[in-house]
Order: sequence, then structure tokens, then C-alpha cells
Amino acid sequence: MTNWREELNVEFPMVTETDIASAGLSSECFWCNRKIGRPHAPECVRIVKIVRLRYIFNVDVLMPHSWDKEAILFHRNEGSWCANNALDELEKEGEKNYCLCDDFACKFIKDIDGRPRIRGGDE
Repeated sequence: MTNWREELNVEFPMVTETDIASAGLSSECFWCNRKIGRPHAPECVRIVKIVRLRYIFNVDVLMPHSWDKEAILFHRNEGSWCANNALDELEKEGEKNYCLCDDFACKFIKDIDGRPRIRGGDE
């Protein structure tokens, strides 16, 4: 029987000293318990890939009173308004409402790069 990593031709990063946590053993990854010099376990949380997600928030914002739905959507989607401004609106909403969970949804769009890499490394 062949190893599933060989079938997928996937190389997992090796455990190094940077994967050691003070609460664990000094010779293995704190999260997957693989020894230094061995590949991380496939389910190790230190091993990540890049994916694209779509975050959807419901946010209450101030708009000119005379604008209808079309004017608002034109302003936000086709006008000169920069989408980076939405981050400020989200921050203000978060300050008003401590938890945004009821006004949030996440959608998976696609895998961007499935190459296994170390979290906090070269992502």
C-alpha cells in the first residue's frame, strides 16, 4: 500500500525548532507531536494553505437621504468610493455592537495555493 502523500505528491514541511512550544516537549511539534526532522502530520494546525473566502457583513451606514437603492449601489460598486473604506465602517459597527456574528457569513470561493506551508512562514 502506498503512502497517500506519495500518491498526491505532496511534501509537508519538516518539524523544526520553531514548531516547539514552551508547554510541550523540546523535541517535537507541540501541535502534531512529530519529532524534529520529520514531516509535520497532515492534520497539524501549523500547516496551512491559501484559500479565497468571501466575507459578508450586514452593516448599518449613513447615506444621503435622497439616494435610492440604485444610487447607493452605483456609489459603492461603480463610483469612486474605495472599498477600503468598508473596513472603517466595519470597525465602527464592531464598536457599536461588540459581536458581529449575527450579521456575518463566510463563503468558500476556491483554493488559491494548496502547497503545504508553515503558518507564520512564507504565506
